[in-house]
Amino acid sequence: MLQRIRDKTYLIKGSPNTLLYENHDRIFVIDPGSELDRGKLIMKEVAENFKNKKIEVLLTHSHSDHVAALATLSENITPYISEQEISSLVDIKTRRALTYSSSTPSNILYRFVDYAPEKFKSFKLGSEIEDIKTIDLRGHSLGHSGFLTSDGVLYTGDSFFGDKLISSVGVPYYLNYEDTIFSFKKLKEIINKDFVVVMAHGPVMKYKEALNILDLNIKLMEEIKEKVLNFSGLTAEEITYRLLKTANVNITESSLVLSGVTIRSILGYLTREGFMQTKVDEKGIVWVKKSH
Repeated sequence: MLQRIRDKTYLIKGSPNTLLYENHDRIFVIDPGSELDRGKLIMKEVAENFKNKKIEVLLTHSHSDHVAALATLSENITPYISEQEISSLVDIKTRRALTYSSSTPSNILYRFVDYAPEKFKSFKLGSEIEDIKTIDLRGHSLGHSGFLTSDGVLYTGDSFFGDKLISSVGVPYYLNYEDTIFSFKKLKEIINKDFVVVMAHGPVMKYKEALNILDLNIKLMEEIKEKVLNFSGLTAEEITYRLLKTANVNITESSLVLSGVTIRSILGYLTREGFMQTKVDEKGIVWVKKSH
């Protein structure tokens, strides 16, 4: 199950992928994952391969599919997370409200275990934890972080996605469109030929493949923005439904809510930039392209 990808960095495949980084007397676990059994597997791998080393956990963000496995790791572990993600890590109601942009009925929620650790350590985006650099990759969430190990493994979390996930969801989840574009540009600048790039939901990549998939994400978000701009007189939910229908993906209550977060963020951006405006009619708030 444990795959060595660099001198001190190992991978446990999954969705999300989990990194293990060896640092002297410690093992840093990056994004444990969503399943309780995942936490048990990590403990087993550490016990068998890194005896007597202290486990530290780094979280890219606070979404439940990256956090839940903490529940079955050692009780003595205190995870690291960026300052902006603290409130949604330690309080499940806050996490749900931030993720879904509302208090969403339980039948719409994805079936991830909700776990909130009582203790945590926070860091500023851009700081270092031992010899691991944290990278500000906000967009998917308020304080999403990437991590760069000293042996050149860049863990990008959910800052961009693999082609298989994109084709299955149609509209990937991003809380803030402008921050997402900021992070795409930053990744284009920092990814170099010496890195191995690991995303949470996708393949392990070298330089060219990483840039190709990043370009795919950039192109997709630009296309979605242009499609949104060309809808007129529709509610945000209607726009989301039509985009998912066009993408030929399975449409559920959950996918409408999650993709709708992305679409509302794009609509907000287009309105602030003067390309769209809102009106109220019998359907509710509808979005109209401004004529220039």
